[in-house]
This record gives sequence, C-alpha cells and structure tokens, in this order.
Amino acid sequence: MRINSLVDSGDLEKEVVTLSSEESHHLVRVLRVQVGQEITLFDGRGNGADGTIGAVGKSAVEVAVAKRWTVPPPAVQIDLIQAVPKPDRWDLVMQKAVELGVSNIRPILTRHTEFRPNEKKMARWNKIVLNAAQQCEVRWLPRLHPLEKFEAAVPSLETYDLVLVGSLYDGAKPFHDIPMAGKTKVALLIGPEGDFSKEEVEAAVSAGAIPASFGDRILRTETAAIFGLSVLAYELL
Repeated sequence: MRINSLVDSGDLEKEVVTLSSEESHHLVRVLRVQVGQEITLFDGRGNGADGTIGAVGKSAVEVAVAKRWTVPPPAVQIDLIQAVPKPDRWDLVMQKAVELGVSNIRPILTRHTEFRPNEKKMARWNKIVLNAAQQCEVRWLPRLHPLEKFEAAVPSLETYDLVLVGSLYDGAKPFHDIPMAGKTKVALLIGPEGDFSKEEVEAAVSAGAIPASFGDRILRTETAAIFGLSVLAYELL
C-alpha cells in the first residue's frame, strides 16, 4: 500500500522532512509504518516527493527525500456547488467529489436545506477532503469553500463556461443533450433533499445555468452529485 502524506510546500525542499505530530501519530498508530518504508509527500498544489521513512518516533516521523516531481494543474476546472445534505450523505459527497477530480467544493444553504450550521461538524469537512485526497492520490487538493447562502453564490455562476443545475422541473435537458465540448470552467449545482425552490432554479437560470435532468428516476441528493460529476469527468477530464 502506497502511503501519501500532505506537507507544506516548503518542506518539499528539505532533504529530511519531519511530519506533523498529528500525521506522525496516524502513521505510527494506525498504519504501523516502519523504518525503510516508502512514502509519498505532496503539498496539494501539484508538487511532491518520493521518500523513505528514516526514523519513527512517538510524536514524529522523519522522511528522507529521494526524488521530487511536479504534476501540472487540471486543464479543466469542475466545481461542485451543493446544498448541504445530512452529515453522512455530505461526507460521502465530499469524498467522491475529491475522487472525481473537482477543483472546488462549495457548500450552500438553500430554502429547503435541512442542515443547520454546526462548527464542530464543519470542522471535520477539511479532514474528510484531505483523507480522500491522500487515499486516491489527488495531487491538486480541491478547495473547500466556506458555507454560504444560495443567493450569495448566484452571481458567481456567470463566471463559468457552463453551469448545470440539477432540476426536477419541466424543461430540464438530459445530460447527453447539453453541449460540453471545449468548456474549461464548469460547475454542477445540486439542491437539497427537498430540491431547489422554483424561484432558486429561475435565479440560477437567469445567471446562465442550464437545468439538467437525471432521468426518469428521482435521485437522492448524494447520488445526483456523484452521477453528475461522473458525467462531467468522463466528458471533460
């Protein structure tokens, strides 16, 4: 099993990198790393290094850097803008969004959103994104944006080449009927369990969004996000 650890960009310039106490504790207590084991360090901005664990302590793991490398940024930016669902569903969405190559995760509050801001729960979100990036070897870490209201997010929709808004209302187009070729900055807008209100869909459309249909079935919000991102990743990445 390849081990990946996020570090500060400056650490990648060192010959020997001392990992943070939290990361070291995870490697020692959970993954049971040993001296001589290979490890990959990355900064989440395309820079990385392959190395070997040189020392294992109770609160610090040292890595001897062997080779440095750089991965170019994605040619296409895909952002997920989603009304926050129930915690277990949102955890899954964030994990899969990272795996599917999103550049930005933008949680929003809509009229029908059941989630209520909770600092303790929200503090976990960055860790979930980081863990997913480490597990699937994402070299460009997605940015997890602060929670915002739907109305505050609408003006930014005009900055994208393509915005798809998942909609159950009449007039939504199937994904295969929406031209995607040549788009380099794309957003997927997903509503809450109770869907967007009609006024919210109209506001998104006025800002340039295209209502997208997920077929005859009504998908759960987390399924809709994963489905939509999968299509966009297939078509654009």
